[in-house]
Amino acid sequence: MDRRFVNRLSRRSVLGAGIFLGTSWMLKACNANVGQDSGTVGGGSAVGEDIVVASFPGTTDAVMREEIAPVVAEKTGIDMSAQPLLAFEQVARVKASPDNPPFDLLLLDDGQNAVAIEEDLLQPFPADRVPNASDVNPGFKSDDGLAPVFFAQGIVMAYNPEKVTTPPTSWEVMLDPNLDAQLGLVSLNSILGTSFMVEMAKVLGGDESNIEPAFEAVSEMLPRVSGVAANPGALVTLFQQGEVDVSPMWHNDALTLAERGVPVAVATLDSGIAVARYSLNVVQNPTAGLDTALAGIDAMLSPEAQAALVAAPYFYIPSNDTVEFPPELVEVLGIESVDDFIAMSHGLDWATINPQRAEWIERFNQVVQA
Repeated sequence: MDRRFVNRLSRRSVLGAGIFLGTSWMLKACNANVGQDSGTVGGGSAVGEDIVVASFPGTTDAVMREEIAPVVAEKTGIDMSAQPLLAFEQVARVKASPDNPPFDLLLLDDGQNAVAIEEDLLQPFPADRVPNASDVNPGFKSDDGLAPVFFAQGIVMAYNPEKVTTPPTSWEVMLDPNLDAQLGLVSLNSILGTSFMVEMAKVLGGDESNIEPAFEAVSEMLPRVSGVAANPGALVTLFQQGEVDVSPMWHNDALTLAERGVPVAVATLDSGIAVARYSLNVVQNPTAGLDTALAGIDAMLSPEAQAALVAAPYFYIPSNDTVEFPPELVEVLGIESVDDFIAMSHGLDWATINPQRAEWIERFNQVVQA
């Protein structure tokens, strides 16, 4: 692939990544209200003035600002601001300043949660002080004494049905030289990119401990790759602009594109759907105070917030069992409940992935820029 072509795509992709919310840093600096441990935090009264929550670029940042923050404000009086960063960047920021962390809550996948636990960046989660935690599906509760899952996403293959008329059934379709479609990839800095590589390796005979088949596949498909996005939000932008026809994608991003009228379908793959689960954990030294942080989590696990997550145009998988699923999820994924999603999805072995991931990222960047 021509180096200038990759660099041009990389710069364009970054534009789709979202922006930092400078007000979050201002709020953080101004907040001197450190809450005290005082029992159950639910019930609707404010226990602190503001809270800074880590988010992800793109759709997640949008739903946090537009839907979740208003619910938190209404239920608690807390002013919630979001900082969009990939999970590994969140961990790095808190690790760099553990005594004065830039966030009160981290939004992390299972893999980065494990890293944060190892670095002693997170607090144990007192579930008895967060009333809405009782409505979380048992399959989404932590075995490590941490916060339950906030929402989940499925890793799917998105494709343009106007360009790909035969629905794909395997990731191997991206290796078909006769496929008349532009391929898209996403950086391994993202959970989506890393999960895609593992899923591709598995269908080619590898697994988390043997990723070589996936790198061979990327090298083979590279001449037909028209976009390598910096993050999933940027990949959505490339797909919406018609510059990518087939790519790994979060299930909810594919449904969001469909809501916008973009020609997109979700392939039913023989290998199934890998799941990424995200939880909101309190850092060791939250500036907002523990009461405020737990009140924020309780509001975000409430039926109102969880219903906003799963509704159009966001379509995340909620963790609250009391929430009704929209018809789009029933139609596209065939699921009507959290139990349905858990039954159809599978996790990845992040304990095996994490020690290798930095090397994978470096190697992937070298391959796609060669």
